[in-house]
Amino acid sequence: MVQTKDLPDSPEDIIAYLRNHPDFFVKHTDILSELNIPHNTAENITSLIEYQVAQLRQENSGLNKNLQRSEKDVLQQRELANEIHDLSLQLMQIDSLKKLNDLLTKNLKHHYSAERFLFLVFQTPVRYKNCSNIHFHEANSKLAFMFTELFHHNKPLCDSLQTEQLEALFGAETESIHSTALIPVQQSGWHGLLVLGSTMQDQYSHGFKIDLLNYITMISTAVIENIVSISHTNQQGEISS
Repeated sequence: MVQTKDLPDSPEDIIAYLRNHPDFFVKHTDILSELNIPHNTAENITSLIEYQVAQLRQENSGLNKNLQRSEKDVLQQRELANEIHDLSLQLMQIDSLKKLNDLLTKNLKHHYSAERFLFLVFQTPVRYKNCSNIHFHEANSKLAFMFTELFHHNKPLCDSLQTEQLEALFGAETESIHSTALIPVQQSGWHGLLVLGSTMQDQYSHGFKIDLLNYITMISTAVIENIVSISHTNQQGEISS
């Protein structure tokens, strides 16, 4: 029988020793004849080697499933990125707030399951009428004040709104909204907020889709600013004439 030096007697210590010396039985094959290794284990495994193979197969199966899931996620992200690219090209052709509202309503519902969306513009003075989901407010309005902290951090926010904020945004529909995503906008002359509301639980989380939503918001912001600027120029021309 092979003698080992300073080998502890407790099962835990022996397990730790063998883990640190995985080739122990390779170097000491003579001890195998003295070990009592069961030949009938769970799932009809008949030897220690078969048990190890079964464990490796199980681990390999788990790795394959994770790989397939990752490949599926990458494919979905690629498809979404292509669709958002197409949307961005359409946004650049928009020349009215109504068209912008209609395009965002359709695409945000399709890509983000957003039953409700709002684009809030806080500006002083407010010269423009609201257009469906695109609302203009005074820069120092109560609604703007509610989201001061969000504007301060200037980062997307998912599912962290207080009841008062939800009611201010969604009114009578508040109880049906179970997920929210907010993208703050900071411009030189105004600030704003893109708001998504979904009836589905846990619909929004930080990551690739929110990054794309931020991209959509940036383009929409440029479109709004361009439309407002042209409208303001036309108004001044009418007054001067």
